[in-house]
Amino acid sequence: QEARGSIVPLQASTNVETRFSYTLLPRSDTGDNGFDILRFTVPGPVSIDGVGLAVGGATVKPAAVAVRDDSLFVTLPQRVSDDSLRVDFTARLLHNASVFTLDLGDSERPGIWQSVEPAERRANVVLLPDLPNNETLIEDLVVAQALFTPNGDGINDWLDISFVVLKMSTPDARVEIFDLAGRRVARLAPTATDDRLSFTWTGRAEDGALVPPGTYLCRIDLGAAQGEDSSLRAIAVAY
Repeated sequence: QEARGSIVPLQASTNVETRFSYTLLPRSDTGDNGFDILRFTVPGPVSIDGVGLAVGGATVKPAAVAVRDDSLFVTLPQRVSDDSLRVDFTARLLHNASVFTLDLGDSERPGIWQSVEPAERRANVVLLPDLPNNETLIEDLVVAQALFTPNGDGINDWLDISFVVLKMSTPDARVEIFDLAGRRVARLAPTATDDRLSFTWTGRAEDGALVPPGTYLCRIDLGAAQGEDSSLRAIAVAY
């Protein structure tokens, strides 16, 4: 008949794994069969390891846990109708005022979901107080390997570049390779665009030829109107 929920803590650090607890308070009548599936929309990377579950205050083990797209699915070991329910999970948030939404499902009626309302205003919204004053938009930049050998032997044949973008919901990142004279050698296309943007360079120039050995520069530019939206890293190519 009704379902309300809230999450704690209501504040977290940006891009830091945080343990959250979501408490659900459902209300039903005698004719309600209850629910046995939870679907969370999680506004950031979430881990399926260590998901905890308590029904009516008693700890139980989830029947199944899965992440699909931006949703965390938890299958309950039993149907729930009136009992309170708490779900513990770990997630990293990248955007301020992140909203956690929850839908209730029935395994016998797939595709039908009931939304859960906040127990009180903003009870499902987590703030990142350190984010608004942070001018850095590129975080957790990884360039591996900094020295790579694209000679076709299967060892260090490519360069992986990945990073997290803060504050921008749809970043249009330009990742380009330059030689030390400032000439652009290659522009890379993204290979993944989920919580991390990922790019790969095979050591080839825009014409398809392998570049000569030496030092190159990898430049990342988000094209943002404000904030520190670019980064530069040196790369060594050897044969």
